[in-house]
Amino acid sequence: MMHGWQLTSHDTFISEQVGDCIAVYSNATGETHLLDALPAEVLLSLSSGACLTPSEIARAVAKVADEPWESWLPQVCKVLERLASMQLVEHSAH
Repeated sequence: MMHGWQLTSHDTFISEQVGDCIAVYSNATGETHLLDALPAEVLLSLSSGACLTPSEIARAVAKVADEPWESWLPQVCKVLERLASMQLVEHSAH
C-alpha cells in the first residue's frame, strides 16, 4: 500500500499572496504561517483534495520549476514533514 499526503481538511486554511510568499491561516490551529515558494507549491499540488505520494508532488513541483523531479524529492519530503508539524497536511493510507 502506498502512503501519501493530503491536506488536513479541504477547508481548514485560507491562503493569501504576500510578495513572493503566501500566508496560510489554519482554522484548525488558529495560526498563520508565511510560506515561501516550495511549501506553497506543495500545498497547491494538494489543493485539489487528492492524496499524493512525495514522488507525485515532486513531479508537480518539477513541472513548475522545469527541473528533474528526482532532484526535488528530498526537499519535498522535508517540506511535507514541516507542513505536517504545522497541521496543514497529514499522512493518508490511500
